[in-house]
Amino acid sequence: MGNHITSDEDKLVIINKPGFQNQKKEKWALTSQYARSLLEASLDPLVTISAEGKITDVNEASVKVTGIAREKLINTDFSNYFTEPEKAQEGYLEVFKKGFVSDYPLTIKHKNGKLTDVLYNASVYKDAKGNVLGVFAAARDVTEQKWTIDLKIANKELVFQNDEKEKRAAELIIANKELAFQNDEKEKRAAELIIANTELVFQNDEKEKRAEELIIANKELAFQNEEKEKRAAELIIANKELAFQNEEKEKRAAELIIANKELAFQNEEKEKRAAEFIIAKKELDFQKEEKEKRAAELSIANKELVFQNKEKEKRAAELIIANKELAFQNEEKEKRAAELIIANKELAFQNQEKEKRAAELIIANKELAFQNEEKEKRAAELIIANKELLAFTYISSHDLQEPLRKIQTFVTIILENESKNLSDKGKYNFQRMQLAAGRMQQLIDDLLAFSRINTTDHKFEKTDLNKIIDEVKNELRDTIQEKQATIEATEICPVNIIPFQFRQLMYNLVSNALKFSNPDIPSHILIKSSIVKGSELNNTPLNGQGDQKLSPEKKYCHITIKDNGIGFEPHFSERIFGVFQKLHSKEIYAGTGIGLAIVKKIVENHRGLITATSELNKGATFNIYIPAN
Repeated sequence: MGNHITSDEDKLVIINKPGFQNQKKEKWALTSQYARSLLEASLDPLVTISAEGKITDVNEASVKVTGIAREKLINTDFSNYFTEPEKAQEGYLEVFKKGFVSDYPLTIKHKNGKLTDVLYNASVYKDAKGNVLGVFAAARDVTEQKWTIDLKIANKELVFQNDEKEKRAAELIIANKELAFQNDEKEKRAAELIIANTELVFQNDEKEKRAEELIIANKELAFQNEEKEKRAAELIIANKELAFQNEEKEKRAAELIIANKELAFQNEEKEKRAAEFIIAKKELDFQKEEKEKRAAELSIANKELVFQNKEKEKRAAELIIANKELAFQNEEKEKRAAELIIANKELAFQNQEKEKRAAELIIANKELAFQNEEKEKRAAELIIANKELLAFTYISSHDLQEPLRKIQTFVTIILENESKNLSDKGKYNFQRMQLAAGRMQQLIDDLLAFSRINTTDHKFEKTDLNKIIDEVKNELRDTIQEKQATIEATEICPVNIIPFQFRQLMYNLVSNALKFSNPDIPSHILIKSSIVKGSELNNTPLNGQGDQKLSPEKKYCHITIKDNGIGFEPHFSERIFGVFQKLHSKEIYAGTGIGLAIVKKIVENHRGLITATSELNKGATFNIYIPAN
């Protein structure tokens, strides 16, 4: 239904506009009740809109196509229910300029996400005095027609893409199989190497334990030998002392025998003298004198004998003590000998274990050498596969350039030269084709940039980062002005880098910060750098890098790029560096999802690390760690 209704109290004036089924301009005086019946009876969406752009009335078809109740639609902005609100506003303003619009293409969005393509016919409605009160609009559902045409084009494109996809998929399957085989082999070698290293560490620990025990046993054995030698020396001295005492004892015994014989002889002489005493007194006196002499000598001999007995008793006591000491020394000697036997057995066992460990170590070293050779083979094969994969990406990207350029050229020619012969829908479709080709061109350019990162020469130069930042600011000057952005570079230190690659890195990070800026506040990007030691950086966790650490003794240039944009949720901090990883759809933010993958590859080419930290609506911070030398 294409009539436009205006109200004047309880009267309505319906003005038919050109482009409707009835091309005549007529006026009917109708009641409000009749206008209501028109709205309710139509099978197509109908709506009346005030001069301020607010919905004043809708029919049931409008309720179905939006999924929103009539009372919730009334007094709301009509442009809220289209996928392109700005385009709906432009059409609304055109109605006021021209008085009507014909077949204006728009897309209505249902609250559940379903889209309906329609062609709108609309005209202004007035009161009895000719004052414009608003717009009456009727929509015609052309979703099926549109998708039929789009589907034919898409099917042709899809057939071509499927053919290309099958070719690429076949090649990718072969490459994946080869890569999977290489990864399996690499994992096997890595697992075997881990086992061998574990065994080697265990053997080294056992060897160190045996060595420590052997050192202790040798020290104990040396101590025992020293004690044994001391006991032996003391025993020799004691034996000499005992022999000396025995000799003295024998001498005393011999002297005692002589004294006893002398005493016996004296007794015999006494008896003789006693017998002779009777015979001659003189002889007796003489004998008495002799006897007294003998008695004095005997007293002296007795005193000597007492002294010898006392000495003998002392020697005997000393001998008892020496014997006890000798017995103790013999017991100690036997204990030391028993301990020495045990230590020798333990030492022999340790030597056997050591020989076994040495034999096992020889076998493990041979296995480790074999694993290293296998690992080197796998690494060489992986390098060849990576080179072939990069070559494939580079060549295939170049081959895609030619047909894409032709598509862009032909679409541009048609839009420039045949624009008058095309319908609005045709122009719209060609414009969409031009945008899709532009996105494809950007994707190929990014793929080529990604593949060139590994093929370009890695010539490091001492570079002032301020110059690179100034070049990037100059390239992005228009975007910076549009976003009212400020880029602040402070404390920038010179660093050894590949200038061409680092310019690409800085461009990608700054353009990303501008793209994902907060629309409500001016964008502010802060860039700073400093030279720090790896040991200082390893004291804090490198977010997103898990267990990766920087060399403690090396110096690094720590570069920070921080913005105040929309940010992202923390669990995306690693995912954003993957190829084709996008956190937003292309309708919201344009891009291919390769920019940050290029950034990470460039940092790896500089033998560095990059991390990203952020929270939603709190900006993002990128930290780059590049070796200073």
